[in-house]
Amino acid sequence: MTRTDIESAEPTTEPSRGGRRRFGRLTAVVAAIVVAAGAGWFLVEGKDEAVATDEVTGGVATAEVSATDLAKVSRTRVFFGHQSVGYNVLDGVAAVYRAHSVDAPPIEERRDTPAASGGFVVHALIGENTKPLDKIKDFDALIRGGIGGQVDVAMMKFCYIDIDPGTDVDAVFAAYRDTLAALERDFPNVAFVKATVPLTTQPGRLSQLKQWVQGNDLYGATANATRERLNQLIRKEYGGSHLFDVAAVESAAPDGTRAGGVTDGRPYFALNDAFAADSGHLNAAGAQRAAGAWLSAVAQASSK
Repeated sequence: MTRTDIESAEPTTEPSRGGRRRFGRLTAVVAAIVVAAGAGWFLVEGKDEAVATDEVTGGVATAEVSATDLAKVSRTRVFFGHQSVGYNVLDGVAAVYRAHSVDAPPIEERRDTPAASGGFVVHALIGENTKPLDKIKDFDALIRGGIGGQVDVAMMKFCYIDIDPGTDVDAVFAAYRDTLAALERDFPNVAFVKATVPLTTQPGRLSQLKQWVQGNDLYGATANATRERLNQLIRKEYGGSHLFDVAAVESAAPDGTRAGGVTDGRPYFALNDAFAADSGHLNAAGAQRAAGAWLSAVAQASSK
C-alpha cells in the first residue's frame, strides 16, 4: 500500500454505523431541540476551553531540538513503525535539519534495514488502521524478524483512527505494555521510545452535532477523550523514560495552553487548528513541531 493509499484510507468523514442507531440518535436530538428551543441553547457533546499544559505532562513534549540532538540522531540507527501521521512527522524531520542547515540522515521506507555503517532512519507501515492490536503484533514481528539486531532505537506509533469511543483502552494498553516489556528484555541493546496517540481537531458546534446524529464518533470530543485515557496510561507508565508525546505537541499552543475541553466529565485534548492540515493530519508547521519532539526523544534514547 502506498503513502497516498494510506492517507486516502483515513477519510475526514466516517460512514454512518447503521440506520437503526442513526434513527435513535435523531429522535434524541429532535427531542432535545424541542425542549431546548425556548431556552435558546443547542445540544453539544462537550465544551471548548483552554487547558494548561502542566495539567498533563512535562518532559520533552515541546522541547526545542538542539544541534547536538540532530548530530546524535544522525549517528543513530532508527526504526519507526507508523501509519500516515508518521509521514507528517518524517516530513518535519527533514525540514528541521534544513532549518539548521545540516544534512539529515538517510530516511528510507522499508521493512528491513540497509547495509550501512552510519546512522539512518528506516520506517515502515505497520499493521492496519483501526486495528491497534494488529499494529502491536506487526511491530513485534518486525523487531524479532531481524530489525532488532540492526538498530539502536525503535519506536511504534498508533494513529488517531485506531482509537475511538468503542476501543477497549485497557486491552490495548496491556498489549502495548507487555509487548514492549518483552522486546526490551529480549533486545537489551535497543532503546524503545514510546509514543502517545495523535488527536483530531475540535469540531465546531454544528459539526459536532451532525457527527453525533450520524453515529460518527471518530472525530468528536468523546473519541479524543478515549485517546486521552490511553495517553494518560502511557504517560503514567513511561513518563520517566523515553516518550514521544505527540498528543501534547499537537494540542499545545505557544502560550502553553492546550486545545481541548471536557465531555461527560472527562477531559480531552484536540489537535490545534494552527497545526492541522485536516481533521487528523499535520500541516507544515505542525509537522516540524512534532518532528522536533520526535528528534529530541530519539536523541535522548540514543547512546551514540
